[in-house]
Amino acid sequence: MQVEYESSPEDKLHMMGAIYGFVPPTAELPRKPGQWESFDITLVGRWLTVIRNGVKTIDNQEIPGITGGALDSNESEPGPFYLQGDHTGGMKYRNITVSVPK
Repeated sequence: MQVEYESSPEDKLHMMGAIYGFVPPTAELPRKPGQWESFDITLVGRWLTVIRNGVKTIDNQEIPGITGGALDSNESEPGPFYLQGDHTGGMKYRNITVSVPK
């Protein structure tokens, strides 16, 4: 999921909350500089739901393929999470929880 520090609303496939290059968010929420954002992300197979700051922005949408950040094509196998924040220097993360369904 795309996390950005500086907004690019003209490019919906790369804006805050989009699945990079594939799925844009259906709701655009205002930025709150200096305040934490919250994301609840549910991914089952290729199906994704994103809730940003309590608002559902992607509702059970299919990711049609492997995104540009993939290391390989083994999408059904567990793999690493990448938290990127090096483009503008202001990105911070906290309270990250990963749960695997039983």
